[in-house]
Amino acid sequence: MSPMHTHRTPDVALWDHYRALREQWTHEDNLIAQRMGWLIWSEGLMFTAFGAHARDREYWLVLGFPFFGILVAVLAGVAIYTAMAATDSIRQQFDEAGLADLCPLAPANHIAHRGRWAAKAMPFVFGAMWVLVLLGRLND
Repeated sequence: MSPMHTHRTPDVALWDHYRALREQWTHEDNLIAQRMGWLIWSEGLMFTAFGAHARDREYWLVLGFPFFGILVAVLAGVAIYTAMAATDSIRQQFDEAGLADLCPLAPANHIAHRGRWAAKAMPFVFGAMWVLVLLGRLND
């Protein structure tokens, strides 16, 4: 008499490990989104304030806004890149544990990496814009 159908369920510990890594992944991904929001929000406010005072000839405004904008872009960029490094580490742990057979974490192909381009580039874009503003104001 042979068994009708044998269905092998993965070990509960594997699912617990999967859930723990998935939760960490989601947390870091949310941090990236929050930090991008902070960057865009704060830079937008600073550009607006700078634009409102662009005709003022107060030296501290001419230098203050661009330097502060560059500083915010650098700090947000470091925070974003740190969260991305954490997601890379989580993916490595996921792959080493062989959990992809259980349930894929996220696509690991080159197309999926394109989704990270904006988060990687935006701090540099804002920083470069402030450098251009600073150079333009210093040349006046």
